Amino acid sequence: PYCPRCGTGLSDHELAQGYETVVDPSVYVRFPIDDGPLQERYPSAALLVWTTTPWTLVSNTAVAVRPDATYVVVKTADNEHLVVAQELVSHVFGDSDVEIVEEFAGSHLERTRYQRPFTLVDIPDSHYVILADYVTTDDGTGLVHQAPAFGEDDYNAFRAAGLGAFAMPVGLDGRFDAQVSDFAGQHVKDADREIIRHLKET
Repeated sequence: PYCPRCGTGLSDHELAQGYETVVDPSVYVRFPIDDGPLQERYPSAALLVWTTTPWTLVSNTAVAVRPDATYVVVKTADNEHLVVAQELVSHVFGDSDVEIVEEFAGSHLERTRYQRPFTLVDIPDSHYVILADYVTTDDGTGLVHQAPAFGEDDYNAFRAAGLGAFAMPVGLDGRFDAQVSDFAGQHVKDADREIIRHLKET
């Protein structure tokens, strides 16, 4: 078992004599849509996901949405088409010039396939949108990146969706193992900065 925030084994926390304040970086990540009606209507459309644990993106297995929430396709001034929860459009884009071009229930996104940000770890039969009632539209984008090895909610949603595999590329010391070739041997929190740099460059 691992702490979903820092990636260390829970035994490390149990043995700790005090507490450490950890500042988690937050990042918005585009997950390009690979198939389905949305991709046909907007060929470059992407799911917009927000996370405070960039290191877990290596282990991305799915993206969860709330089935009864309203989601929209937003067209930006740069002619990008991004999917976010309707309630969070102003939160995400602020005063930017955006246009809502389509809206639908989260349930309509189920099984939509997308391209994950890292392909370092093999995870068969995965990388599509699943439904999860725990997802909220209080913050972020209303689309939640799923790394089932590192969070209870993620794991429960993963099981409910019938997904068959997930990635655990981190050792008991909190470091990426050899299969994560780009960051092998790095502590997951130390890798955050390089992972964010990679996302900005791609």
